[in-house]
Amino acid sequence: MQTTRTDSIADPTLDFADIGPDGLAGQFLRRFWQPVYVSRKLRTKRAAPLRILGEDFTIYRGEDGAPHVVAAYCPHRNTRLSVGLVEGDAIRCFYHGWKFDHLGACIDQPAERNSPSSKMDIAAYPTREYIGLIFAYFGPGDPPDFPKFDIYEGDGYVETDESFRRWSFFDQLENSVDEVHFNFVHRRSKFTDVGLNDEIPELSAEETEYGILRIGKRSNRIRHSHILMPNCMYSMIFEHFRGWAEHLAWRVPVDANSHVSFMVDCVHKQGAELDEYKQTVARHAEELSRLEPTDSIIEKCLSGEMHVDDLDWRADLVLLQDAVAMGALRTPRDRALDHLTTSDRQVVMLRRLWRRELTALAAGGPLKAWTIPLSLVPTSGTP
Repeated sequence: MQTTRTDSIADPTLDFADIGPDGLAGQFLRRFWQPVYVSRKLRTKRAAPLRILGEDFTIYRGEDGAPHVVAAYCPHRNTRLSVGLVEGDAIRCFYHGWKFDHLGACIDQPAERNSPSSKMDIAAYPTREYIGLIFAYFGPGDPPDFPKFDIYEGDGYVETDESFRRWSFFDQLENSVDEVHFNFVHRRSKFTDVGLNDEIPELSAEETEYGILRIGKRSNRIRHSHILMPNCMYSMIFEHFRGWAEHLAWRVPVDANSHVSFMVDCVHKQGAELDEYKQTVARHAEELSRLEPTDSIIEKCLSGEMHVDDLDWRADLVLLQDAVAMGALRTPRDRALDHLTTSDRQVVMLRRLWRRELTALAAGGPLKAWTIPLSLVPTSGTP
């Protein structure tokens, strides 16, 4: 099998982990709508601190139910706005009452005689709510078209979740395009029940108008999944009590070494069958809440105190397996040390597209206008 190092990152300016506002990766990510919060966790007339993409922000839901994202601090004495009061579509600082509307304009300074000036305004960001998530745009100029998916607007039950993960978003993204790891990391999991790790697949990848079409060929199926540039996986996943479901997973960095995976599934159940499914999900969540925390188990596996193969009875087994694989990666992460092979074609393409876009961004050149078809769907390749 031929190996190559030509698709590793040799140029230190193209650091995929440099996700702050001044880093190339951070600037690139900010040019797309990014999910930042799970809708059900933000109550009306309440604010919360938000840390995402290496920065701090304030997120709040106005009295009309619309979510908003603004700067983290009041410019007066730099108090966190997240402890403030929501009034209409505005937020008032808890410390001295300065008030800012959802566009960031300072509209009230109760203790001052003069009208607020524009120099007291704060940053505000375009915000949208969709399929159970709150999205924000942090980039320059007008935001791009908002991504939507026909399948999620049909008769299916849309289920939203989030998972904070203590490893790089790009490591997770590469793991998302690496279907060979199913045969080893997930050799004892639900993947076995649907034949995804019975044999090592023949992998290929194609650049598309939205990102990458991933193709995994096995003797009895051809599976199609997608990477939606820059940081979203779109695939079919399987659970015994759910069956196959469309699965969107945005890997959004918190900092260089951690990220949140925002996940949205479309479950094709209705009526009594859906009620039974919801009860099963609730029961699994309750059972999991009584177990040793996931992070603690991960640390024990990484230290050698436990092995993930002994945990195949846990409902969070797949997450545990991926976490151990990600946590065991050499640190500090240097992709130039990777020896990529023919089975890494999809990883190679992901790195190549990111490198191409970051290089263009650094040079001030045009970036590709990525577009997601409304009708795009993955396939399980079920025999």
